[in-house]
Amino acid sequence: MNNIMELKGMMNREQLLDQVKDLETAEPLELELGKDIKFQIGEDGEGSINHKKGTTTLSSAALGTLLAHIGFPRPYLKKIPIEEVNKLVVPHLNFWYGKELTGQILRLLTIKNNAVAAIPKANFKHVKVSEILIAIEEVLGKSIIGYHKVWPGNKEFQFSILTPETAEIKSGQKNDIFNAGIRVAHSISGEKSTTVSPYLFRQWCSNGATTEHNLGSWKRRGGKEDIGPWLQRTIIESRKVFSKSVDQLQELCGIKIDKNTSEVLDSVLEQSMVPRQLQKVVRNTLIDDGADTLYDVYNILTKVDTHSSIFEEHPNAKGILNNVASNLACHSKLCPVCHKQMK
Repeated sequence: MNNIMELKGMMNREQLLDQVKDLETAEPLELELGKDIKFQIGEDGEGSINHKKGTTTLSSAALGTLLAHIGFPRPYLKKIPIEEVNKLVVPHLNFWYGKELTGQILRLLTIKNNAVAAIPKANFKHVKVSEILIAIEEVLGKSIIGYHKVWPGNKEFQFSILTPETAEIKSGQKNDIFNAGIRVAHSISGEKSTTVSPYLFRQWCSNGATTEHNLGSWKRRGGKEDIGPWLQRTIIESRKVFSKSVDQLQELCGIKIDKNTSEVLDSVLEQSMVPRQLQKVVRNTLIDDGADTLYDVYNILTKVDTHSSIFEEHPNAKGILNNVASNLACHSKLCPVCHKQMK
């Protein structure tokens, strides 16, 4: 299917923002640590923090971050009966945040006075998803076809921007159409750096299954530059790699593997340390489909990663072969003697 508008899961701007409507109301709360800080944990396990500005409840994620920051062992916490948590855990919180860390600033991200995240570091800056979209739209404008693979979350919100750029890879009697996308991962709480990752993708079938070919990643470090200008500059840079990557894929079509299919495939799989169970599925697929060029090997890797039922039993292995395929496009030289992939 070549019509990108028919991709399953496509969203417009309003639908994307609806996924984070609660997080859009989140507000940062800065607290100066010291004697006014007091913690409580009820018999139901719900925590709260008293401070000069009032009382704020703590989500389990926020409480977990605060405990991890002072080195409280998570395995030990899990062993404590819930009715004993207040007696055994709260003294540690009060000692560190109410005494030892006096003068430091604790930052909470709150929704209706409930802290959904705690950020015990100095360079936290809360940036809403709507602000991210505004910065992206200023540089891409009408080049945004839609948004895809939207994964909301308190710690990190991810989504893909789809653009109208396409490329046709000519292989034998058939042509494959690739589209361009840009993956954005943004931490609403500021706990993780914002990243921009361009990729090529093609849709296999009408159920929305796609093969993604990652082209690199840009990470915002330090936060000295405002996120708007950084995003705009980074997106412009990331789009430049699109045509180069298309050329790399086209080169695979011209690299014949002749009768050395087994040696080439063994080299690709072994160098990337693909798990044995996955290797077996790839080899069986190669026997069924055949391979004359490195592009055929690329297609087999991405086909297994997209279609194989092995990932029902091994979900954590999903994406491994897609990464191997992306790496193959960047390192396509084969040794003329042993036919192994050359790094």
